[in-house]
Amino acid sequence: MLKLARNLFSLGFLVTLVMSLLVLFSPHDTDNYMAAAADKHRLLVSVDSPRMILIGGSNTAFSLDSQEMAKYFGMPVINMGLNVDLGLRYMLNEVQPALRDGDILLIFPEYAHFSDIPLDGRARELGTLIKFCPACISGITTPVQAYNVAAGLFQAAESDILRIVRQPEDPSPVYVRQGFNAWGDMVAHLGQPAPSGFANSIPKIKVSSPNPAIELLNTFYRSLDGAGIQVFLVYPAIPINIYKAQQENFNTLAKLMETDLEIPIIGVPQDFIYAAKLFYDTTYHLNREGREAHTDHVIDMLPLMPSK
Repeated sequence: MLKLARNLFSLGFLVTLVMSLLVLFSPHDTDNYMAAAADKHRLLVSVDSPRMILIGGSNTAFSLDSQEMAKYFGMPVINMGLNVDLGLRYMLNEVQPALRDGDILLIFPEYAHFSDIPLDGRARELGTLIKFCPACISGITTPVQAYNVAAGLFQAAESDILRIVRQPEDPSPVYVRQGFNAWGDMVAHLGQPAPSGFANSIPKIKVSSPNPAIELLNTFYRSLDGAGIQVFLVYPAIPINIYKAQQENFNTLAKLMETDLEIPIIGVPQDFIYAAKLFYDTTYHLNREGREAHTDHVIDMLPLMPSK
């Protein structure tokens, strides 16, 4: 029995060692889309306050012009948007320690954050992010997140090795680190034709009360009390047809947010619906024309005075 236990321990140690080496020494694609997390995190901790910080999924990355917002409000704007599957907890955790007096935080959650995406994110995305941005580990605060990072690191390493072994595919001209500008906005898609038949749907919104995402947002907001930081929640841009497809669900969520969310909310879902022709390749990614319209609309609706 003792011998079996020793053998099992030795086998477990060997497997752990091999897997750790796999993670540490797997090839790194330095232009990986998720590698942009390191650049965004660097901006977050280095740009002086007051500044405006935008957080959310890829809807935030693809659909806002931070330079235009900076020009209007007279302060630096940092776009932290990257991927919805990182989870709302990570997005809030990452920025919280860096927030300072005078900062303005705009939260652009995607609808899936309230019913479909786990608060603690998903393994592959969190693991890939930490692989490219070790400093981003500050956003990992729960055991579930830690497990996701560990599992995701192995998944990311496996993908990197398979990418080398298999015939390399042509790299995406858009979903790459170099596709982001100095403000953290994705801009590579602005000169690209929209792909045909892009993903044009939002999973059915299942509204629960009490809602875990709303409770998480409220806890975050209370933690900033007295810190001199303004926080607003802004609904994401979506196509008109998507809104109409489940209008009742959008309105139910909006009513719940109005009664339960403590963070000031900018508008209602129908304030941020646009023609389908203004979107690039998904329900949440605007093209050049759409990005300009949405940025101007967000600026107009924010209860902030422009810089003199």
